[in-house]
Amino acid sequence: MNSDFNLIAVIKTLLKWKWHILAFTLFSSIAAVIMTVFVMKPYYQSFALVYPTNQSMADRSSLFGNEAIDAENYYYGSKHDANRIITIATASNLVQYIIQKYNLVEHYEFKGKKYEASNTTEEFMENYQVYKTDKDAIRINLIDTDPVLAAEIVNEVVATIANETTRPIEANKQQLADLFAQKALEKKAQSDSLQSALETTSLNSNTYAIQKALYENSLEEYYEISKLAEEYEMAAQQSMAGIEIIEHAYPAERKLKPVRSKICIAVSLLSFLLACLGALGMEQIAYIQEELKK
Repeated sequence: MNSDFNLIAVIKTLLKWKWHILAFTLFSSIAAVIMTVFVMKPYYQSFALVYPTNQSMADRSSLFGNEAIDAENYYYGSKHDANRIITIATASNLVQYIIQKYNLVEHYEFKGKKYEASNTTEEFMENYQVYKTDKDAIRINLIDTDPVLAAEIVNEVVATIANETTRPIEANKQQLADLFAQKALEKKAQSDSLQSALETTSLNSNTYAIQKALYENSLEEYYEISKLAEEYEMAAQQSMAGIEIIEHAYPAERKLKPVRSKICIAVSLLSFLLACLGALGMEQIAYIQEELKK
């Protein structure tokens, strides 16, 4: 290495190659501008914020129970409810439903290409996030080149989550209501049969007291089951949303990325540094070649 290669030598070398360094830096900066403006697609972000609700508030026990509502029986759901929402939002069936409904295969330009289904899913999942915020809300976030499409997809995901969280619970409540309604009908038929038998039994008969006791017990059970059937039917009619939407998704007005100014500045600085290093390297190579000729 050149023993005289010091700061002064570095400055002299850079001044010697200044036009080359300037040209390389300028060319790289122009290329960066062209890439960011005409090649790199702008991406927009849309998101929605939801909270899970405690759907047990609409259960029969909560509506007709005598016990006071405890600390766990609050309006907003627990962490388990939040985790269930995240699971539903990231489930493969919901993801594939969104991909098919909005024809994302063509939107991502994978139509007709190899592995179009898997590539489309990977592209979507890279731009799609569902997570819990520091305020325990669930944020559903999507980045896309089309701001309107991004907002539509997020709102569709929210609507699907709302349906999927309530559907099984409402179905179970209705099944219980139907079950107790059927039990009430069966008990009513049994009570009517015992009443008919009692009316045909003589008061002086030895079996009259027994049949009367059976009828009264059956009638009492019928009243209890009928009351439960009414309560379960009323609970089944109480529809409670599985989520509370705090903020709907709207089309973004400003792009999220790329930030052209930062990219152009970074490329310019990196190009300048590489040009300087290249000039210094070429000077050293020239020096070594001259030394080898001696």
